[in-house]
Amino acid sequence: MKKLYPTLAVLSLFLLCTGMILAQGERPPAAQGQEKVYMFEGELTKVDATDKTISVKSSKGKEVAFRYTDETQVSGAEGGIEGLATKSGTHVRVHFDAATKTASQIEVMQRTQ
Repeated sequence: MKKLYPTLAVLSLFLLCTGMILAQGERPPAAQGQEKVYMFEGELTKVDATDKTISVKSSKGKEVAFRYTDETQVSGAEGGIEGLATKSGTHVRVHFDAATKTASQIEVMQRTQ
């Protein structure tokens, strides 16, 4: 009887730890293959073709730099990214991955008159 309680305690502890490990399991990585896309709107302030970045300033004065790639889609500007270089001061909407701040799409907004 004296050996039964310590044995049960060790066995219970072992089963508890094993259960906790198995409960965690092998979870798929969060958002693997899927980017969490956010949107930022503001005035285009700078296009740096060397670093492949653009800077956009919000109406509240916050300026954010975004990376772009060859896969970044540009709409509303002729010539793609190169066409943005002449659009400084234009209102744009940037769809980007929050983790890397890489733009997936840049929309040049048309001014309403």
